Amino acid sequence: MTVKMNKEGLIKRHADGSHTVTVRGVSYIANLPGVVCTNPDAAEAERIYTKHFTKKPIYLPHEYEKAVRENLQGRDVIVLGMNGYSSLTPQKCSEWGIVPGAYEAACAGILESVIQELENAYPGIDIRLGHGASSMGVDGVILAVAAKRNKRQLGHFCPRFMFYVEDDEIPVYVAKTQTDYANAFIDSLRVLVAANGREQAFRHDINAVFDKGKHVIPVNVLRSISTTGGPPALNADGKIEDAVAYFKR
Repeated sequence: MTVKMNKEGLIKRHADGSHTVTVRGVSYIANLPGVVCTNPDAAEAERIYTKHFTKKPIYLPHEYEKAVRENLQGRDVIVLGMNGYSSLTPQKCSEWGIVPGAYEAACAGILESVIQELENAYPGIDIRLGHGASSMGVDGVILAVAAKRNKRQLGHFCPRFMFYVEDDEIPVYVAKTQTDYANAFIDSLRVLVAANGREQAFRHDINAVFDKGKHVIPVNVLRSISTTGGPPALNADGKIEDAVAYFKR
């Protein structure tokens, strides 16, 4: 039987409340924790990969309002998010004059400072956090800060990115497509801290903030911590290498 799906993959809820995500032809996820190939003898482009979630609270594409209501709404709530790089390779760190791990540490410090300043200025404020749901890059920073400061939170992803997500108790809204999840992420926020990033960070998140009337705080983290001035706004191919540098040029 042929499974009908596009590159975004599928998510299914089972009768016991668990969930399975499925995607075809993305062999680079094969060795991620919990990933199973159901037809390993098929041609690479036709191989189907699955991951099963038994603990994670997951909201399906039609349950966005429920996800927000149950996790991001309440009295005196401000929802804060941050975008930026999902990963910086050792090669990029060397090229841009950055110590590996320094970017993530700086982002964590900035996020905690923003939270502390808001709480000092507005006693009783309830700060909650929105993010992509993986433990990589900026999203991993937000997860760590949320845990450290005991903040309620909601992740946002689409099926094919759920293979990078741990089966824990942090809630996540899984949209049908990458564009839908990016829109949902911005819709959930009141304030976005823009901490560099590439095409996605600029073309969708920063633009969407203005389209949707949100507040954006651009911070060129890399330029602050780099010994060489950080990356250029555009790379040699004319694509955005640093969203905040491009935004500020």
